[in-house]
Amino acid sequence: MISNELLFLLLNAKIAFFSDILLNILANSKLFQYSGLFNKIRTLKPYFQNKSMFLAAFYALLTVVIIIGIIMKTFHIIHDKYLPESKKEYFIFLVISFLIGYLGDIIIYKINIFPKLKQYYRVVGKGLWGAIAIVFSIIIALLYLYIYQNYYHIWLAKLTAKLTAIIAKLKNI
Repeated sequence: MISNELLFLLLNAKIAFFSDILLNILANSKLFQYSGLFNKIRTLKPYFQNKSMFLAAFYALLTVVIIIGIIMKTFHIIHDKYLPESKKEYFIFLVISFLIGYLGDIIIYKINIFPKLKQYYRVVGKGLWGAIAIVFSIIIALLYLYIYQNYYHIWLAKLTAKLTAIIAKLKNI
């Protein structure tokens, strides 16, 4: 069975991948043309040009996995575990996530890892939106992990019971 830590990393990778595809679609869309938020998203258009949608999403996936790994290691140094379990730990984990996401976004800008994001950074600034994206991904992944840990076995038991009943009926035919 897959560990919670690895599942958490994989969930964040998946969220980053599909979120980047959505941003790519929105950045190139003519919908919501006059909306302030979507005008800011459109500044991502130069970044998405000259690379496939999946390559750009893969870059996002790698970036997020590295940042999440740093967050988990930082949390591990403080709490001797990689993921939070109590309300207080969730709060601390999210604060660490915001701070590291903020710093990560600034580092990405300063090192100029993605040169075609200059216009985006000029419009929206450095740090805040990177931090928000990381925290969003982490909250969704933590919710999924909670559901998986607490309700997956119930769903699996119901599915097994239904399949057993179907097999019993098929044997009687």
